[in-house]
Order: sequence, then structure tokens, then C-alpha cells
Amino acid sequence: MRIFTVETARAPAPDPRGTKANGFTLVELMVVLAILGLAAAAVVLTLPGEERSVRSEADRLAARLAAARDVAVIEGRSVAVNFAPSGYGFERRVDGEWQPLPGRAFERRNWPRDVRFAAGGEGVARILFDRVGTSPTPLAVMLSGGEAREVVRVSATGEVSRDR
Repeated sequence: MRIFTVETARAPAPDPRGTKANGFTLVELMVVLAILGLAAAAVVLTLPGEERSVRSEADRLAARLAAARDVAVIEGRSVAVNFAPSGYGFERRVDGEWQPLPGRAFERRNWPRDVRFAAGGEGVARILFDRVGTSPTPLAVMLSGGEAREVVRVSATGEVSRDR
């Protein structure tokens, strides 16, 4: 007659070298490399290049011009935008005098280092919005930097648009 016994599980034999095997699998290494690749791509895409800098400055200028036109209509008084090679600023006509347009959105802004300005072939230009929002001084402002070119236009009707 045979007697069956249940043997208890034995602990694995110790490594004769006295070290435990450590390391990563190939799949784990590939996952880490994929994550690092995505992070590097995100950083590269957020770096401001010349084209992105010119485009964002043109977007900012167009938005500020439209806001200045709206202020002229709301307040019922003329608003001017003065352009120079160094930057641009906003003014409004109060009691027959030109005064800086108040508000953070209308603070004088200098052009970024990598953005160049041209308007009508001159270094200095002025856009005027009258109290009904039209512009007796339509103008195309060209911003450039490297290969990038952006144009912001103000029509005689006061419409602000962008060209590339």
C-alpha cells in the first residue's frame, strides 16, 4: 500500500553569486523611450520660432486694433494707433487733445526682437478710427521675421483682417 504525502512548497534556492537578478524588460524600455519621445516633441513644438513669433504678434495686433475700433464706437470719440519701427501705441481724442488710451490692453507695445514692421513703405504710420468705427486712414501693416510674413489690414470701413 502506498501512502501519498503532500510536500510543502520550498523556497527557491539562493543565488550562488549572492546577488538578485535586476533589470528591465524590453517592453518597459520601449515604453520609457516612447514617453521621452512624446515629451521631447512637446518641448520642440512649444519653442517659439520666427514664423510662430510673427504669427502671434500679427494675431495680437489684429485683436488690439479691433478692440481700439470698438472703443472708438463705444465712447463716441476718435482713437488712433501710432506705428513706429520700435512699436506701437494707442491714443484717444479728449477735449481736442490726443491722450494715451487707458487700460492694460492699450499699453504701448514694442515689437519683439525678431519681428520687423513695415506700413505703406514708411517707418512711421497712423491708423485712425472715427466715432462710428470707420477709418479714414486705411492701412496694411506687414510684419516679417526670417521667411515668415504676416499682413494686418484695416479697411476704410474699419474692418480688421489678416493676410499671409
